Amino acid sequence: MAAPRRLRDGKRASWGRPGGVPETRGARLLDFDPDLGARIPPELRTQARAALIARTTTVQRGRWEPPEVDPRHFGFLVLSGLLARDVVLAGTTCTELFGEGDLLHPLTISSDDSLVHHRVEWQVLEPIRVAILDEHFARTMLAWPHVMRALLERGLRCAWRSSLHAALLQLNPVETRLLVLFWYLAERWGRVTPRGVRLGLGLSHETLGHLVGCQRASVTTALGHLTESGLVARRSDRTWLLRGAPPDELSAVHPAPAAVSSA
Repeated sequence: MAAPRRLRDGKRASWGRPGGVPETRGARLLDFDPDLGARIPPELRTQARAALIARTTTVQRGRWEPPEVDPRHFGFLVLSGLLARDVVLAGTTCTELFGEGDLLHPLTISSDDSLVHHRVEWQVLEPIRVAILDEHFARTMLAWPHVMRALLERGLRCAWRSSLHAALLQLNPVETRLLVLFWYLAERWGRVTPRGVRLGLGLSHETLGHLVGCQRASVTTALGHLTESGLVARRSDRTWLLRGAPPDELSAVHPAPAAVSSA
Protein backbone atom coordinates (compact mmCIF):
# COMPACT_ATOMS: atom_id res chain seq x y z
CA MET A 1 0.00 0.00 0.00
CA ALA A 2 1.35 3.42 -0.88
CA ALA A 3 2.23 5.73 1.97
CA PRO A 4 -0.89 7.59 3.15
CA ARG A 5 -0.23 11.26 3.80
CA ARG A 6 -2.59 13.80 5.30
CA LEU A 7 -3.52 16.75 3.13
CA ARG A 8 -2.49 19.99 4.81
CA ASP A 9 -4.39 22.36 2.52
CA GLY A 10 -7.83 21.46 3.88
CA LYS A 11 -8.84 19.81 0.63
CA ARG A 12 -12.01 17.79 0.91
CA ALA A 13 -12.14 14.25 -0.34
CA SER A 14 -13.98 13.99 -3.63
CA TRP A 15 -16.41 11.35 -4.71
CA GLY A 16 -15.84 9.11 -7.69
CA ARG A 17 -16.67 11.64 -10.40
CA PRO A 18 -15.20 15.08 -11.14
CA GLY A 19 -16.85 17.99 -9.39
CA GLY A 20 -17.46 16.11 -6.14
CA VAL A 21 -20.70 14.52 -7.39
CA PRO A 22 -21.31 11.10 -5.83
CA GLU A 23 -21.15 8.29 -8.33
CA THR A 24 -23.04 5.32 -6.98
CA ARG A 25 -23.93 1.98 -8.47
CA GLY A 26 -25.49 -1.18 -7.25
CA ALA A 27 -23.29 -4.13 -6.35
CA ARG A 28 -23.77 -7.57 -4.87
CA LEU A 29 -22.50 -7.02 -1.36
CA LEU A 30 -21.61 -10.67 -0.74
CA ASP A 31 -19.33 -10.64 -3.78
CA PHE A 32 -17.25 -7.90 -2.13
CA ASP A 33 -17.51 -9.26 1.40
CA PRO A 34 -18.20 -13.03 1.37
CA ASP A 35 -17.68 -13.28 5.13
CA LEU A 36 -21.01 -11.54 5.67
CA GLY A 37 -22.74 -14.58 4.19
CA ALA A 38 -20.64 -17.25 5.86
CA ARG A 39 -23.52 -18.40 8.11
CA ILE A 40 -26.14 -18.50 5.37
CA PRO A 41 -27.02 -22.12 4.48
CA PRO A 42 -25.11 -23.06 1.30
CA GLU A 43 -28.31 -23.76 -0.63
CA LEU A 44 -29.51 -20.19 -0.02
CA ARG A 45 -26.34 -18.25 -0.74
CA THR A 46 -27.02 -17.73 -4.44
CA GLN A 47 -30.40 -16.26 -3.58
CA ALA A 48 -28.83 -14.05 -0.92
CA ARG A 49 -26.17 -12.80 -3.35
CA ALA A 50 -28.86 -11.76 -5.79
CA ALA A 51 -31.02 -10.08 -3.16
CA LEU A 52 -28.46 -8.12 -1.16
CA ILE A 53 -27.68 -5.28 -3.55
CA ALA A 54 -26.12 -2.15 -2.07
CA ARG A 55 -25.13 1.11 -3.68
CA THR A 56 -21.38 1.69 -3.57
CA THR A 57 -19.29 4.79 -4.07
CA THR A 58 -15.61 5.71 -4.12
CA VAL A 59 -14.06 8.53 -2.11
CA GLN A 60 -10.66 9.89 -3.06
CA ARG A 61 -7.88 11.06 -0.73
CA GLY A 62 -8.57 14.08 1.41
CA ARG A 63 -10.99 15.30 4.03
CA TRP A 64 -14.31 13.44 3.91
CA GLU A 65 -17.59 14.77 5.20
CA PRO A 66 -20.00 11.81 5.28
CA PRO A 67 -23.47 12.84 4.10
CA GLU A 68 -26.27 13.20 6.60
CA VAL A 69 -28.35 10.05 6.70
CA ASP A 70 -31.78 8.97 7.87
CA PRO A 71 -31.78 7.35 11.36
CA ARG A 72 -33.01 4.17 9.67
CA HIS A 73 -29.85 4.12 7.60
CA PHE A 74 -27.62 1.18 8.60
CA GLY A 75 -24.39 3.02 7.87
CA PHE A 76 -21.45 2.62 5.52
CA LEU A 77 -19.46 -0.58 5.07
CA VAL A 78 -15.85 -0.05 4.01
CA LEU A 79 -15.05 -2.40 1.13
CA SER A 80 -11.48 -1.22 0.50
CA GLY A 81 -9.06 1.56 1.34
CA LEU A 82 -7.99 3.32 4.52
CA LEU A 83 -9.36 6.28 6.45
CA ALA A 84 -8.74 7.99 9.76
CA ARG A 85 -11.25 9.37 12.23
CA ASP A 86 -9.92 12.33 14.18
CA VAL A 87 -11.75 13.27 17.37
CA VAL A 88 -10.65 16.78 18.35
CA LEU A 89 -11.27 17.63 22.01
CA ALA A 90 -9.90 20.75 23.74
CA GLY A 91 -7.33 21.18 20.97
CA THR A 92 -6.08 17.59 21.24
CA THR A 93 -6.52 15.13 18.39
CA CYS A 94 -7.09 11.42 18.91
CA THR A 95 -6.98 9.27 15.77
CA GLU A 96 -8.31 5.82 14.91
CA LEU A 97 -7.88 3.98 11.62
CA PHE A 98 -10.63 2.19 9.70
CA GLY A 99 -10.38 -0.10 6.72
CA GLU A 100 -11.85 -3.02 4.84
CA GLY A 101 -14.76 -4.67 6.65
CA ASP A 102 -15.42 -1.85 9.12
CA LEU A 103 -18.97 -0.64 9.62
CA LEU A 104 -19.33 3.12 10.03
CA HIS A 105 -22.64 3.70 11.74
CA PRO A 106 -24.24 7.18 11.67
CA LEU A 107 -23.87 7.34 15.47
CA THR A 108 -20.08 7.15 15.06
CA ILE A 109 -20.04 9.98 12.53
CA SER A 110 -21.89 12.84 14.20
CA SER A 111 -21.00 14.75 17.38
CA ASP A 112 -24.17 16.86 17.55
CA ASP A 113 -25.72 15.07 20.54
CA SER A 114 -22.71 15.21 22.88
CA LEU A 115 -22.62 17.48 25.93
CA VAL A 116 -18.81 17.49 25.69
CA HIS A 117 -17.96 19.88 22.88
CA HIS A 118 -15.78 18.20 20.27
CA ARG A 119 -15.64 17.68 16.55
CA VAL A 120 -15.14 14.63 14.37
CA GLU A 121 -13.10 14.83 11.20
CA TRP A 122 -12.52 12.10 8.63
CA GLN A 123 -9.42 11.84 6.48
CA VAL A 124 -9.24 9.42 3.54
CA LEU A 125 -5.64 8.21 3.52
CA GLU A 126 -6.04 5.73 0.67
CA PRO A 127 -9.06 5.89 -1.71
CA ILE A 128 -11.95 4.05 -0.16
CA ARG A 129 -14.91 2.24 -1.61
CA VAL A 130 -17.93 2.06 0.66
CA ALA A 131 -21.26 0.29 0.46
CA ILE A 132 -24.21 2.49 1.39
CA LEU A 133 -26.47 0.44 3.66
CA ASP A 134 -29.53 2.64 3.31
CA GLU A 135 -33.13 2.06 4.36
CA HIS A 136 -33.89 0.00 1.25
CA PHE A 137 -30.95 -2.30 1.98
CA ALA A 138 -32.00 -2.55 5.64
CA ARG A 139 -35.47 -3.71 4.62
CA THR A 140 -34.03 -6.34 2.28
CA MET A 141 -31.68 -7.54 4.99
CA LEU A 142 -34.61 -8.41 7.28
CA ALA A 143 -35.00 -11.60 5.25
CA TRP A 144 -31.37 -12.50 5.95
CA PRO A 145 -30.82 -12.45 9.73
CA HIS A 146 -27.44 -14.16 9.37
CA VAL A 147 -26.14 -11.10 7.50
CA MET A 148 -27.71 -8.74 10.02
CA ARG A 149 -25.95 -10.61 12.81
CA ALA A 150 -22.64 -10.44 10.95
CA LEU A 151 -22.97 -6.66 10.55
CA LEU A 152 -23.84 -6.31 14.23
CA GLU A 153 -20.69 -8.25 15.08
CA ARG A 154 -18.69 -5.90 12.85
CA GLY A 155 -19.97 -2.95 14.86
CA LEU A 156 -19.15 -4.67 18.15
CA ARG A 157 -15.69 -5.56 16.86
CA CYS A 158 -15.03 -1.90 16.05
CA ALA A 159 -16.12 -0.95 19.56
CA TRP A 160 -13.79 -3.58 21.05
CA ARG A 161 -10.86 -2.32 18.98
CA SER A 162 -11.59 1.21 20.21
CA SER A 163 -11.45 -0.06 23.80
CA LEU A 164 -8.13 -1.79 23.17
CA HIS A 165 -6.77 1.35 21.55
CA ALA A 166 -7.87 3.40 24.57
CA ALA A 167 -6.08 0.93 26.85
CA LEU A 168 -2.77 1.14 24.99
CA LEU A 169 -2.87 4.92 25.39
CA GLN A 170 -2.33 4.34 29.12
CA LEU A 171 0.98 2.54 28.57
CA ASN A 172 4.30 4.17 29.36
CA PRO A 173 6.86 5.04 28.15
CA VAL A 174 6.10 6.24 24.62
CA GLU A 175 8.30 3.47 23.19
CA THR A 176 5.96 0.91 24.72
CA ARG A 177 2.89 2.66 23.37
CA LEU A 178 4.34 2.78 19.86
CA LEU A 179 5.49 -0.83 19.79
CA VAL A 180 2.14 -2.13 21.02
CA LEU A 181 0.38 0.13 18.49
CA PHE A 182 2.48 -1.30 15.65
CA TRP A 183 1.60 -4.87 16.58
CA TYR A 184 -2.03 -3.88 17.14
CA LEU A 185 -2.16 -2.48 13.60
CA ALA A 186 -0.21 -5.46 12.22
CA GLU A 187 -3.10 -7.77 13.14
CA ARG A 188 -5.05 -6.18 10.28
CA TRP A 189 -2.48 -4.62 7.97
CA GLY A 190 0.62 -6.71 8.61
CA ARG A 191 2.22 -9.25 6.32
CA VAL A 192 4.76 -11.87 7.36
CA THR A 193 8.03 -11.71 5.40
CA PRO A 194 11.36 -13.53 5.85
CA ARG A 195 12.76 -10.38 7.54
CA GLY A 196 9.86 -9.75 9.89
CA VAL A 197 6.28 -8.48 9.81
CA ARG A 198 5.79 -5.72 7.26
CA LEU A 199 3.24 -3.11 8.32
CA GLY A 200 2.21 -1.60 5.00
CA LEU A 201 1.02 1.74 6.38
CA GLY A 202 3.19 4.76 5.63
CA LEU A 203 2.12 6.65 8.76
CA SER A 204 3.80 9.97 9.43
CA HIS A 205 5.22 10.88 12.85
CA GLU A 206 2.37 13.37 13.26
CA THR A 207 -0.25 10.69 12.63
CA LEU A 208 1.53 8.27 14.95
CA GLY A 209 1.46 10.96 17.62
CA HIS A 210 -2.32 11.28 17.23
CA LEU A 211 -2.62 7.49 17.42
CA VAL A 212 -0.65 7.18 20.67
CA GLY A 213 -1.56 10.47 22.32
CA CYS A 214 1.73 12.33 22.39
CA GLN A 215 3.63 15.08 20.63
CA ARG A 216 5.35 14.54 17.31
CA ALA A 217 8.78 15.25 18.84
CA SER A 218 8.25 12.51 21.43
CA VAL A 219 7.32 10.08 18.64
CA THR A 220 10.49 10.91 16.72
CA THR A 221 12.64 10.33 19.80
CA ALA A 222 10.86 7.10 20.74
CA LEU A 223 11.09 5.73 17.20
CA GLY A 224 14.82 6.39 17.29
CA HIS A 225 15.11 4.26 20.42
CA LEU A 226 12.99 1.48 18.94
CA THR A 227 15.08 1.52 15.76
CA GLU A 228 18.29 1.31 17.77
CA SER A 229 16.88 -1.66 19.68
CA GLY A 230 16.18 -3.48 16.41
CA LEU A 231 12.49 -3.97 17.23
CA VAL A 232 11.24 -1.63 14.47
CA ALA A 233 12.75 -0.50 11.17
CA ARG A 234 11.56 2.09 8.63
CA ARG A 235 11.55 0.75 5.08
CA SER A 236 12.57 2.74 2.00
CA ASP A 237 8.90 3.02 0.97
CA ARG A 238 8.16 4.64 4.38
CA THR A 239 6.30 1.59 5.69
CA TRP A 240 7.43 -0.30 8.80
CA LEU A 241 9.10 -3.62 9.56
CA LEU A 242 8.51 -5.28 12.94
CA ARG A 243 11.16 -7.69 14.13
CA GLY A 244 10.95 -10.35 16.77
CA ALA A 245 7.78 -11.68 18.37
CA PRO A 246 4.71 -9.70 19.45
CA PRO A 247 5.11 -8.33 22.98
CA ASP A 248 4.09 -10.92 25.57
CA GLU A 249 2.57 -9.12 28.56
CA LEU A 250 5.06 -6.33 27.75
CA SER A 251 7.90 -8.35 29.28
CA ALA A 252 10.30 -7.45 26.48
CA VAL A 253 8.96 -4.05 25.51
CA HIS A 254 10.53 -1.62 27.94
CA PRO A 255 13.74 -0.07 26.64
CA ALA A 256 16.78 0.62 28.76
CA PRO A 257 16.33 3.48 31.29
CA ALA A 258 18.41 5.86 29.17
CA ALA A 259 16.01 5.37 26.25
CA VAL A 260 12.86 6.44 28.09
CA SER A 261 11.07 9.45 26.60
CA SER A 262 8.12 11.40 27.92
CA ALA A 263 4.83 12.19 26.20
